[in-house]
Amino acid sequence: MSVNMFNNASTRVDEQPVTSSLEARFAFGGAVDGVLRDHYLRDAASAYLSAKFKLYYRLRPFIPIPLRQLLQRGRNQGIDVPANWYLPTEFLQDFRAAIALAPNTLAIDPWPDRYKMAGVLTHDVETSVGVSLVDKLAQLEEKFGLRSSWNFIPYKYKVDSGLLHDLKQRGHEIGVHGYNHDGRLFESRRTFDRRVEPINRAIASYGSTGFRAPMVHRNLQWLQALDVEYDASCFDVDPFQAMPGGVGGMWPFIVGKFVELPYTLPQDHTLLVSLGETTPNLWIKKFDFLRRYRAMAMLVTHPDYLDTPNRLGVYQQFLQYLSEQTDCWHALPQEVADWWRQRDRIQIAITDDFPKLVGPAAERAKILVLGELAAE
Repeated sequence: MSVNMFNNASTRVDEQPVTSSLEARFAFGGAVDGVLRDHYLRDAASAYLSAKFKLYYRLRPFIPIPLRQLLQRGRNQGIDVPANWYLPTEFLQDFRAAIALAPNTLAIDPWPDRYKMAGVLTHDVETSVGVSLVDKLAQLEEKFGLRSSWNFIPYKYKVDSGLLHDLKQRGHEIGVHGYNHDGRLFESRRTFDRRVEPINRAIASYGSTGFRAPMVHRNLQWLQALDVEYDASCFDVDPFQAMPGGVGGMWPFIVGKFVELPYTLPQDHTLLVSLGETTPNLWIKKFDFLRRYRAMAMLVTHPDYLDTPNRLGVYQQFLQYLSEQTDCWHALPQEVADWWRQRDRIQIAITDDFPKLVGPAAERAKILVLGELAAE
């Protein structure tokens, strides 16, 4: 079996529908709204698995884990990407062009109170070994005054209700990570529909309000069937994913009944395992870029991959950096989703030529001139 089996074929098999039928509301209006919508629809159209990837996920249970990891590293290292692959450059070009059409347009700042951005830590726990490392990682984050969301797989390994209760008592959040992490959740509508009820049972059992699909495979239309307030299966840009695409936008958006929270920092496996980075410098570079655009810095890490002193040390260095950013709202995903719904109900009213925010949470919001986001 060669690494080339991972290459996405151009032929679409069991093509998934573009989610254009869903109502979607984005961070900013006007011409910028059109750019955000266009890139979101592009992602929806490209979020499908090639025939080769579908075959791989059927064979995956029979492939030893070391060989799977070797194949994945080989594929990722073989992808030709520019040095700034972690930046949504195509989206940014369109975004800045749209702002240039009306740079004095007023908008509601993405974040509440005095904050310039949001920082959100999330973990996808992929194996029972990963489960055993959760408490150690949670303690490390708590040392820096931080909390995170832990996404557990309900039908792959034993999930200890005591661990979930303890994490929540300590201020962390619990999410659900798919069904059994076999890569086949979106293989067909029939497969997905068969798994909806047991996933919803796990969501209720865990007291969760959020979901992330394994391997960030996604179909936001189908995911409306889940009993969640937010989903976190999208990303702004990530050329290393099996299901290609990227929404471009670096802010939450509302799609259908839930808030979508795209991750915007490179995943730990990509950074530390596939690319062999030994410092958090790339995370910090992207974080500073996101701050410039008053965006959301959401990180996906896995206890399963933060399993060596060197990798854990890189994560610890980033936690220290993150904890020192006083203009960053250190929030849980549910807190961001709650705020985004409140922000969605705020409006800008013009009274005597003076703009004013009105709405239930207007006192926490600020007015932003969009041209500020395009300034170098």
